[in-house]
Amino acid sequence: MVRAGRPCRLARGERGAAMTRALFKLELAMLLKARFTWVIGALLFAALCWGAINGQANADAQQATVERVKVHAAARLAKQQADVARYNRPADTVLPYWQDPSDAAGYMRYGLAAYAVKPPSPLAGIAIGQSRLLPFYIKTDLDYVAPPAAAFDFINPRILSLGDFDLSFVLVYVLPLALIAIGASRLAAERDSGALRLMAAQLPSFRQLVMLKFSVAAAVCVPLTLAATVLALVVAGTPCWSMQTAGTMLLLGAALAGFTLFWVALTALVASRIGVVGSYLRLVSLWIGFTFFVPAAGALFIGMAYPAPSPLLYLDDLRRANDFKPAERDALFAAMARADPAYAAAAERVGKVSYATKQIAVQQAVERQVAQRAEAAARQNDAASGKAAALRWLSPAMVFDTLLQQAAGSGVERHKRFLERTGDYTDELRAFFWPRALAEAANPGNACPGCAGRMNFTDHDKIPRFEADRPMDGVAGAVGGAVGYLWVLACAVMLMLWSGRRMKV
Repeated sequence: MVRAGRPCRLARGERGAAMTRALFKLELAMLLKARFTWVIGALLFAALCWGAINGQANADAQQATVERVKVHAAARLAKQQADVARYNRPADTVLPYWQDPSDAAGYMRYGLAAYAVKPPSPLAGIAIGQSRLLPFYIKTDLDYVAPPAAAFDFINPRILSLGDFDLSFVLVYVLPLALIAIGASRLAAERDSGALRLMAAQLPSFRQLVMLKFSVAAAVCVPLTLAATVLALVVAGTPCWSMQTAGTMLLLGAALAGFTLFWVALTALVASRIGVVGSYLRLVSLWIGFTFFVPAAGALFIGMAYPAPSPLLYLDDLRRANDFKPAERDALFAAMARADPAYAAAAERVGKVSYATKQIAVQQAVERQVAQRAEAAARQNDAASGKAAALRWLSPAMVFDTLLQQAAGSGVERHKRFLERTGDYTDELRAFFWPRALAEAANPGNACPGCAGRMNFTDHDKIPRFEADRPMDGVAGAVGGAVGYLWVLACAVMLMLWSGRRMKV
């Protein structure tokens, strides 16, 4: 009897497999023929193109600004070098030091035009991110200045509060709604109409029918989403397949596939249990929770646990620290000059030393006075950033949005590195100019007696230049964990879908 029953079981298995293939083809044809599918797809593609064009336009505008900044700095330097050559001849008058490009102290304070720039990444069109909130170029100043968060405001805050409609916005916020609209309408509607009971009778279990419908939806939504996203980037002119960006694009494709699978599986999981109205309500509630409630709750918690340091108190400390009387300024400079034998002679003639040179000593004193508050603010910001990074894993939408910003080079982490590099560049400029200005103060003679300019400083070509970062370096390592997280989450929901016990027709 065992031998006789085995061919029957094989025959039933073969019939079940054939029926599964037939239903898969039928379901695929129905999904592709449905007008609703193509309407949603067309609207999503239009939104993707619009977002990609907006993002690329913002990146192009930033690149144009960076180029103008470079041209301005180069033209300013060329003019100053031409002025040095023009002033290197006898004249009836001598230029004031603040107008003399050949005076180190005057040049470093009044003539220097050195910029730190953060050029947009080749994939900057994907996500505008923080790039409209944070500066992407900074005119370096050898004096201590307030943090950029307190000193920069490029755009009307009312405009910024509306957000930016870019590709990242469409993928994070609009794509899940499109997937919910396509997926929930089929499985739940067939349940309400009774057609699902007839279809389930052709397969060994209702679970297999649900998985079949999920597989059809995944087979359609994932490739179409990937193709539509890439085509939108091509339409916008984003160089997404260059040698520099190909690896990152593959990782982004994997992340987008995982994010799409997560929402398709979640839609199937909910729609397989309740009707159309209930499915939409629950899925939209989950979408609101992941994309709005979790980020808002996290921001509220961080704001309460790690209140942001007041920039006004910091600026007030800075103002008070700079409130020196002339005698105090002279005393600070004399003490600093006497501490170094090479500049001790300047202390004896402190009354004739230029304001720009005395400001070196003042600046060091100011930085010592505000160091405690600045360090406390930095620790507070680091703690808040670390907690925000941990809370981000509670929402796949936040993880995916952060991943897109990291790949686009418009996230907070790259800006933090930019500020650190700007600080290092300021230190390089100080190390270049301060010894020259102090040497002038200790030995005040002119290199060209009788000339309009002093000709004590002619090393304009040796002024340190800011080296911009390579925005695509390290991106793969930064986004790799997020890609894995999205796929683990998608697989977890698919496992729940397969092993569910409440699936009843």
